[in-house]
Amino acid sequence: MLNVVYYVRSADGISPIKEDLEKIKKDSIKAKIKAAIAHVAERNGRASYVISKNIRGFHFSEIRIKFPRNLYRVLYFIWRDRKLILLHMFVKQEGEETPVKELSAAEKRYADFISHANSY
Repeated sequence: MLNVVYYVRSADGISPIKEDLEKIKKDSIKAKIKAAIAHVAERNGRASYVISKNIRGFHFSEIRIKFPRNLYRVLYFIWRDRKLILLHMFVKQEGEETPVKELSAAEKRYADFISHANSY
């Protein structure tokens, strides 16, 4: 089982993904997202394709959580075979490609994490 770690910005010590989760008003949505994260962590990042998949050309994968109106995505990577690092979370519509700005945000956070990895 992997330990779940929320990315924290090195510049200000804030975890944007934690803030995004806290902004979700419906407890049932938060619970389902947290359950999906726990599911991936329990399986050492090797959950089924329905829940988790690699994103080609990037250093991270996505956890996919489906709701009737929205699709929540949590971008993550595995650090040193022990930690599931949660980088970024966003909402998209069914059938929509992952927006470039969301991938770019996760890439920046990944680079920030790597350059400050000793803090974790």
